[in-house]
Amino acid sequence: MQATAQGFVNSYGGAFADDAVGVSMGGNGFHVATRRFIGQGNGHQAGLLLLSTSGSEQSWLPIGIDGRSFAQAMALGTSGSTFIAGSSCAPGRSDHDGFVAKLDPDGAMTWLTRPSLPGDQQYLAVHGLPDGGCIAAGVRGIGDGHDAWITRFNAFGLVQWHQAVTDFSDVEAHGITVQGNDVMLTGRQLNFGGSSDAWIARLSLMNGDLVWASSWGGVRNEIGRAIAAFGPGAFVLAGTTNSEVPYDISEGRHKDHLYLVAFDLNGDSLWTRAIGDTLFDRRCFGFAFAPNGDLLACGERSASLGSSDAWASRLTPYGALTWERAWDLGKEERLLALSALPDGFIAAGWSFGEASRQALVVRKDPNGF
Repeated sequence: MQATAQGFVNSYGGAFADDAVGVSMGGNGFHVATRRFIGQGNGHQAGLLLLSTSGSEQSWLPIGIDGRSFAQAMALGTSGSTFIAGSSCAPGRSDHDGFVAKLDPDGAMTWLTRPSLPGDQQYLAVHGLPDGGCIAAGVRGIGDGHDAWITRFNAFGLVQWHQAVTDFSDVEAHGITVQGNDVMLTGRQLNFGGSSDAWIARLSLMNGDLVWASSWGGVRNEIGRAIAAFGPGAFVLAGTTNSEVPYDISEGRHKDHLYLVAFDLNGDSLWTRAIGDTLFDRRCFGFAFAPNGDLLACGERSASLGSSDAWASRLTPYGALTWERAWDLGKEERLLALSALPDGFIAAGWSFGEASRQALVVRKDPNGF
């Protein structure tokens, strides 16, 4: 692998708190989806951070939603457009409505949609579609518990369908991808005993009908955070597990491992990997395929409770570890999303130091340097 990228590890933000939740190539650099806390009177605001190719901050553009708004995910669309998805609370209200904003290659707003429905809806993942629209997924809360909540929008931001996937326990959708007429989801299913299993589901892109839903889990906890297709009818979910892993005698617990599961269109497992050791917790939040088919994962690595470093790893197409890197900027760091680039990758998250919590962006070459 050739190391040609212009790398950087930068933090951005003001005096309060900034989180970066997604990153992609833009017209003249990188676009970073953020949620910014701007004070007690105004709360959180979703926005777009524009960076040069070398990581210099160009500007920060608010999405412009009345009330409080929380960006949660970002995805590429057609013709250089991007989608930012999340939720917002109207002035004077505490319930959430899911929103999606479509931006042009320069970061200007094309449209903003916020369906007003009973209960709470929060979009935690979004995927651009070839028709210029998108599909967003997350959670719906009506009464006690959560359902997975999925909405398809057309190229003009109009709702084509909604779908709730329910279960006897809470279900949350955290990752989404589309292949042909199939929508594939991953997330978490909460169990009655308090543990969780990684959850997957298949829906029809045309009308949102549920084809099947399933889950994988061991004696403790699994969660799916991201999902991508790696061939016709084949997918990989990435997340975290602490079930079938070594026991750390010094701390008296099983540490979190990177969790990878490959499966087919019927939900049958092709292979499973739990990658880690007893030295660190490794929690995965973002995932993508490199141009050569390798797997890129990001999240946090922690040697002790209460501290963490930003973390990324590269694996072969079948989940064998090639390398892992960690970046320590202060007390706590976490990467939430990752995009593969022709000459490396770029990942986004947050860094918490002595002064404040700031958006974190890491740009590295194919070797992680």
